[in-house]
Amino acid sequence: MSILTEIARTIHDSKRFFLATHVNPDGDAIGSLLALNCLLAGSGRDVTAFIADPIPSNLRFLPTSGLVVNTLDGLKGESFDLGIVLDSTDWDRTGRDIPSTVKLTKVINIDHHVSNDSFGDINYIDPTASAVGEMLYDVIEALGVTIDARVAACLYTAIMTDTGSFTYSNTSARAFEISEKLVRCGAKPAKIAEEVNENYSVSRLELLRLALFSLEFAGDRRIGSMTITQEMFRETGTRPDMIEGFIDYPRFVAGVKVAVLFRELPGGGYKVSFRSRDSLDVSRIAGHFGGGGHVNASGCTIDGDLAKVKGDVFSVTRRALEETIGEGA
Repeated sequence: MSILTEIARTIHDSKRFFLATHVNPDGDAIGSLLALNCLLAGSGRDVTAFIADPIPSNLRFLPTSGLVVNTLDGLKGESFDLGIVLDSTDWDRTGRDIPSTVKLTKVINIDHHVSNDSFGDINYIDPTASAVGEMLYDVIEALGVTIDARVAACLYTAIMTDTGSFTYSNTSARAFEISEKLVRCGAKPAKIAEEVNENYSVSRLELLRLALFSLEFAGDRRIGSMTITQEMFRETGTRPDMIEGFIDYPRFVAGVKVAVLFRELPGGGYKVSFRSRDSLDVSRIAGHFGGGGHVNASGCTIDGDLAKVKGDVFSVTRRALEETIGEGA
């Protein structure tokens, strides 16, 4: 039995579902979760969709986004036939102790991160997929159900955002092929692009302005970075969910091979995100600090003051650049 057939059979045999994805959710996480929520709820199933953090304002246009719960309060001890966890390498990435709070008879784990620890009863892991939305399209095909315009919009958003509007190196022929089919199912590319990329609040632009002032370079200008502090959030009245896409700005600079975003955490330390060009594997850099992710997009959390965190990150990144050059990349 193929993994898609097993997943389809398990979904068909279940009636009550618990869906979850990772903290600080991006477009792939949200689009995939909402696509599944639309599909299952539309077929009369009992569905609870959970994300620990709020959905960013530019993704709230997606159908059923208002039905997602951000707390497990009131769900303790509740039983579900099937839990489906999307785009999360492990339970910790969901931000809550889900297995100790709700009772899940079976868990399906769907992810495209190579560092996934296969925590589900059924694990569908494909690091070659551009997005979990791409994988979920194949799951829905295996289910043998029709994709309506609402589900299509969610899946298209998932693929579009995780490929950087089809500009990142993970953009594949398969991503284009599925996206074309989703358009035929009712997804509206122009409308989705407008909602996702052209719907900024004034406060978000003020935060971006402050972040751009922090722009700096290292490693012979091959490393570009920006820093976002808690003071910046307070000054602009913004939240961490509003910085999606900020890391691309250092990457836009000619000659920059690695973009780094340092985000100060409320309790101290920094969330560090990496984006790279070409074949440089930033998951190895993130892994050095206990993090992980994709070849061209990864992250980690590092304790310490900003000067030391930057020094350590730049040192490891410079070494990775030199090793990549030495390998002939």
